Amino acid sequence: MAWASHGGQNVVTKDGKLHLDDPKVKQAAIKAAAYLGGAYRDGYVPPSAINWNDADDNNAFHAKLMVMDVDGTLSTEVAVKAKHPEWYYNDMVSHGIGYPNDNAGKPVPSIVGLTNGLIPKGAKNVAVAREFLKYFIQPKVIGEFVELGLGRWLPVMPSLAKSSFWQDPKDPHLRGYVQQGLLGPTIPDYYVYNLAMAEVRSQHVWSMPMIEVAREGAKPEVAVEKAFKRIEEIFAKYKRA
Repeated sequence: MAWASHGGQNVVTKDGKLHLDDPKVKQAAIKAAAYLGGAYRDGYVPPSAINWNDADDNNAFHAKLMVMDVDGTLSTEVAVKAKHPEWYYNDMVSHGIGYPNDNAGKPVPSIVGLTNGLIPKGAKNVAVAREFLKYFIQPKVIGEFVELGLGRWLPVMPSLAKSSFWQDPKDPHLRGYVQQGLLGPTIPDYYVYNLAMAEVRSQHVWSMPMIEVAREGAKPEVAVEKAFKRIEEIFAKYKRA
């Protein structure tokens, strides 16, 4: 199962190498930290956002603390559909036509993450687990699974996006979601190219410059320089062939 995300952590590219010495990369990071930190300081973001967990953007949207949410799934919409279908169909809009083109005029791809099925080493019932996974990944089975979940997740098989569920002309959210996250231009998350990015992400290195600018009034250039230094330290621990 897949989910479509947003943004671009392109300090590392498909060659797996770090590009912190690229002036364009640094300027983009500074601009992002300044914009997002400034939006918080200027009151465009709920004050509690700085301490949110993974579900709190949904909660804030449902509580009408904000009018727009950037999410990797349709979890916000699906939760609303269950209790307030009239809002889902009439009052909410999902932007699913993709991002604007980049400065070179090329489409910006969506980052797509996957939910993996695995059998832990040392599992007691490996044969049964294998049979279940073989059953579960059948197109018909996994297609029904994501549809019963009301479309919170995407199927990983483009053929499943042609079903009447995903192409329902009366639904204002599903077609755009499947177009952006499955049928449109996509790339995997950046830790696929270099495992160090997984640790960068788990340590919330990208969040810190935004928080420092937003809460402490730090200069974006200083906050980004500190983040870049931490990224270099993390990458130094990972040896690539």
